[in-house]
Amino acid sequence: MLLQDTRIPADSLRGLIDTVLSGSAYQQRLREDPWAPMRRAWMSLMDWIDALRASNPMAYSALIWTMVGVLLLIVAHAAWVAARTIHAGTARAAGDVPESRVVARDAAWYAREAERLAGETRYAEAMQADFLRLVLELDGREVTRYHPSKTPIEYAREARISDEARQAFRDLIRVLYTHAFARIPASEATWLDWRTAAAADRYAPAR
Repeated sequence: MLLQDTRIPADSLRGLIDTVLSGSAYQQRLREDPWAPMRRAWMSLMDWIDALRASNPMAYSALIWTMVGVLLLIVAHAAWVAARTIHAGTARAAGDVPESRVVARDAAWYAREAERLAGETRYAEAMQADFLRLVLELDGREVTRYHPSKTPIEYAREARISDEARQAFRDLIRVLYTHAFARIPASEATWLDWRTAAAADRYAPAR
């Protein structure tokens, strides 16, 4: 039996290898470097400076000192901007701003505010302002101690007044709750009755 020659011709083998290697799986692409142009420019600049130093030392020295001067100007400008920013922030923190008129909210202020609100027929809000007027007046008479966090009921409980006056004070607070918190509309007559009942003289210290 004759054996067949299975050897592949060299030309055919080379062609097969070239075909395989030309496939996309074997194609290697170099990744583009976005910083390459800048690096090339920087290297060119360094080469030019080295050439200038060798060919003209005086010009090289002048260039270096100019660059140092520009750098110092940049640093000085940055320091000036930072100092202005810090000064402005410190001034605001220290209250170095145009002062607005500060109004002391004492009993007289709340009395005027209550009258203003009542003049606009905002009787429920007027009662709230007038109640603070009353509490501040009672604080001045050492009947109770004013504190923004206290509720009206706390004032009624803590006030150093007689039982009869305490009951009248609670009735006054009940009217306040009815119109200021329950949002039941109040009339001008209700407001006038309130002003009579909210007179500080009605709540004298207990004996």
